[in-house]
Amino acid sequence: MDSDNKPQPDNAELWNIQATLALDRTLLAWVRTSLTLIGFGFTLARFVYDLIEKGDLKGIQSTYPRQIGFGLMVLGVATLVGGAFEYVRFNKKLNAGREYSIFSVSLAVTILLVFLTILLMCGLAAELKPI
Repeated sequence: MDSDNKPQPDNAELWNIQATLALDRTLLAWVRTSLTLIGFGFTLARFVYDLIEKGDLKGIQSTYPRQIGFGLMVLGVATLVGGAFEYVRFNKKLNAGREYSIFSVSLAVTILLVFLTILLMCGLAAELKPI
C-alpha cells in the first residue's frame, strides 16, 4: 500500500484492463482495414468510372469499376459490422458475471462509419447513371 492509501488493483483486474484495451486495438484494426476497402472501392466506383466516361481510359467497360467498387465498399461495411460483433461478443465473454458498459469510443466510431458508408454508397448509386 502506498502513502495515499489508494487501493491497488489485483492481477485479475489488471489482466481485464489489458484484455479490454486489446479488444479496442483489434476493433480499430478492423476499422483501418475496412476504411482501406471502402476508400479503394469509392475510388474505383467514382474516379475510374469518370475517367472511362470521359474517354481517358479505353478498352474497359464502364460497369466494371462501378461493380467492383461497390463490391469493395460492401465488403468494407461487412468488415466493420463483423468486427463490431466480434468486439461485443468477446467483451461479453471477458466481463461475464461483472457489471460493465459495452460502450467504447472504438465501437461508437465503428457504428458511425457503418452508417456514413451506407449513406455514401446510396449517394454514389444515385449519382452514377446505370449503363
